Amino acid sequence: MTDRPRTNPQEPASPRRTSSWIRDAAAGLVDRVSKRGMTLTVDVAESFLREQNNSAARQLGTDGRNTRPYLDADTLDELADELVSTFADEAPGSNLFDLPRTAHISVANLGRLTAGLAEAIQFYGTFRQIDDADRRARIHEIAQLLSLVGLVQSDHSVGPVAAPPAMLARIARALATVADLTDNDDLAAALRRDAMRARSGSKS
Repeated sequence: MTDRPRTNPQEPASPRRTSSWIRDAAAGLVDRVSKRGMTLTVDVAESFLREQNNSAARQLGTDGRNTRPYLDADTLDELADELVSTFADEAPGSNLFDLPRTAHISVANLGRLTAGLAEAIQFYGTFRQIDDADRRARIHEIAQLLSLVGLVQSDHSVGPVAAPPAMLARIARALATVADLTDNDDLAAALRRDAMRARSGSKS
């Protein structure tokens, strides 16, 4: 179904202490998001900021500690705007299955998204940079998306698949996140293409 490369096995994750500057930045992000009308926990904010910091470090070819100065007040403002905008498209707190299915995506593209979600689960199963609780939460979310995709697709025998736009928006985020985290360039490129397919479908 897909030419996507397989992920490489890695050692299991071990719990880590959160750096004080990450926790302080997370508190600042939570406050900014709250002022924009959305609720975000400090733990989720920490995880998000670690991903942003690690991604920036890889792009700059440096250690994550060296990118700390880039996580300033202006950057936190931009990230808060991005989070609110992104999660608004994902209809947080809603039962996706019950939402209007106003987006349309081809069976072929939905198949690629299904394969991408499966790769994402495999990736998190062996990714060392998160703790076990974070790993379980991410795998659970993606498994729920896979189940929903199957249910939505089962209602169609021919033609484009009608789906909730929020489902495709969440799939796009899930795939883009793994693309940012993986060291496998081919996998990252494939997942980014699939994330673009999902975003395009959510707007159709």
